[in-house]
Amino acid sequence: MDQPRGVESAPVQQLLNLLVDRLDSAEQRGSAGVKSIALGERTWPALYMAHRESEKENLWEHIIELSCWGWLVVKPEVATRSRSGYADSPRVTVANILEVRKAVGRSTRIKSAVERWREAVREGLHGTDEVKAAVSEFCIDMPDRSMAEVVERLNVLPSLVGKELLLREVSSQLFWGMSKVLDKRQGLVAAVLGVDECPFPESPIQLQVFLPESGYHGVLFIENLMCFERAIRSKSSAFDGLALVYASGYKGGAQRLRTHDGCSLFYSTRGGFRQDLRASFEAWLFSKDVIPAFFWGDLDWSGMRILSVMRTTFLELAAWEPGYCQMLAALIGGNGHAPEAADKQGQKALDFSGCFYADTYLLPALHSYKKFVDQEQIRF
Repeated sequence: MDQPRGVESAPVQQLLNLLVDRLDSAEQRGSAGVKSIALGERTWPALYMAHRESEKENLWEHIIELSCWGWLVVKPEVATRSRSGYADSPRVTVANILEVRKAVGRSTRIKSAVERWREAVREGLHGTDEVKAAVSEFCIDMPDRSMAEVVERLNVLPSLVGKELLLREVSSQLFWGMSKVLDKRQGLVAAVLGVDECPFPESPIQLQVFLPESGYHGVLFIENLMCFERAIRSKSSAFDGLALVYASGYKGGAQRLRTHDGCSLFYSTRGGFRQDLRASFEAWLFSKDVIPAFFWGDLDWSGMRILSVMRTTFLELAAWEPGYCQMLAALIGGNGHAPEAADKQGQKALDFSGCFYADTYLLPALHSYKKFVDQEQIRF
């Protein structure tokens, strides 16, 4: 016999796997010491939740044998001299790591993605230790490429400095045509280049803008493209004096929307094209002149979150009451739909948006009725 009796049984494997889990965790933390584990219902339920004492005694004999073979150390030692030593609040420590790992088929620890990334950066990135330490904080784990390959592509990054490239163009050139790898990783780019800020701008946000010929005194952001198209064709007085803007989803909340490089404007041919109209709109958007601004989207949690996020970019933004009051009436009148009916069951509830009208009327109604109203339901 080349190993202790019962070591391949499910209950003993359960305990040994737990011990190896703790070894792996300690190694990942860089801890050199092997800590003991208190045995009990949580750590070894197979023994401590067994119904018969004979079962417990049988399992405890396996621990005694593992101790005799030098695989485990049991404290207090007196517990190994009793058939019911499990009742002495024993603690066990792995003494022979190699054999315990071999017994459960885990001879080496599987390293985490973060650990493998740090190793690849340390071994393959061109740069100082300080640069490598900074880049190590941005793990890129691509399923079809090794981390060494990814790091090697990062070494090409300095050759792209000075070229008029957007961040996604840089990503595409570096990472085999994949344009989104560097999204939200500007810090990684800056670290590789040893600069304070990423020199490559994000893709500009495209805004579709309708400017009334007669001028305007406010701006209305419309979340849904179809509703935007309806609005620019509408003869309703509800839109009088409003410049209408379409920016999908959460893009309207991006800070770069209010910078010349971060935004591309496309003016509707159905509206006014006069220079003074465009200049006035761009003065508001880029110079941050203060005029009333409103948001109209779906009456659901996602729409309310977009409103909340956009208020960080447009501080004066408020929910557009002419649209939302009709949606609120539809909700109260029983014309809302369950989240599951429109694949919206994953939306997270919101308690506060910062907009008085939304916080006073819309959010409480959503909490109360637990149904949504789509923007397309309302016509002007």
